[in-house]
Amino acid sequence: MFTIKQMEALYWVANLGTFEAAADYLNLTQSTVSKRIGELEGHFSTPLFDRTSRKAALTSTGRDVCEIAEEILKLNNSLIEIAKAQAGAPRRFRLGVTDLIAYSWLPELLQRISDRYPGMTLEPEVELTSDLLSRLAESKIDFIVCPRASHHPLVTSLPLGSIEMAWMCHPKLGLQGRLISKEELTQHRILIQSRGSVLRPMLKDIIDNPKLKFKSTVNSNNMAALAELAANGLGVTVLPSAFFRRYVDEGRLCVIKTSIEIPPLEYFVSYREDYNAQFLKEVTRLCEAVSTF
Repeated sequence: MFTIKQMEALYWVANLGTFEAAADYLNLTQSTVSKRIGELEGHFSTPLFDRTSRKAALTSTGRDVCEIAEEILKLNNSLIEIAKAQAGAPRRFRLGVTDLIAYSWLPELLQRISDRYPGMTLEPEVELTSDLLSRLAESKIDFIVCPRASHHPLVTSLPLGSIEMAWMCHPKLGLQGRLISKEELTQHRILIQSRGSVLRPMLKDIIDNPKLKFKSTVNSNNMAALAELAANGLGVTVLPSAFFRRYVDEGRLCVIKTSIEIPPLEYFVSYREDYNAQFLKEVTRLCEAVSTF
């Protein structure tokens, strides 16, 4: 098996011209350098150096091997630089979030990461929670923010904050400013998260309750789409109130008070513990700084 030490010996003997000069540069004895070259030459049928001349001249095979050795040493140096980089930062960072994070504080998070780690290639993804958790477990993504903790043995999940959920609709439906009964609420169309959404289990007692027969149901995994539908007067919906405050301020949505309470939605950051741990802890701190929970 070839080693980095053998590659170093070959490269520096070839470039400095003598075994003695290479040994001095590598802070080794000349016999150690000669031994490494001999071990390397043992893998080939012809010598790598022409030992008939005073200077260590490469043979044709030696030149071919030395070119490859130079590339190997460059790649090894790149790996060393990555290992020494600030907080073990990778060159490529795959970050996954749900749609709610994507259209709220994800842009600021990406900007802060870019400012702190210039030159890093950021690859953000917006997916459903179930898809993010699966991709993280399979090492197809590095870091996720979603409303569910991972139970994978190699994954760390930390609570980031919780979001208050609220019933909302367009003011023209006339449901604001008073307590709305279940009977009155069900006279309207419900705009609700579909089965792939993490909110679905939270809303099970509403959606799958035979005593709550809404006029009709529209399903979507996209909260922004549900907000837009509700803002156009097409029904009632459940949304994170803080994230859609602008809609309320603009008069496009209003919060409804009902006897059907919705529990808060808790978000987590999750990442694998087997690589770049320090860097991922730093990203977690950035999430805590920019999140609007």
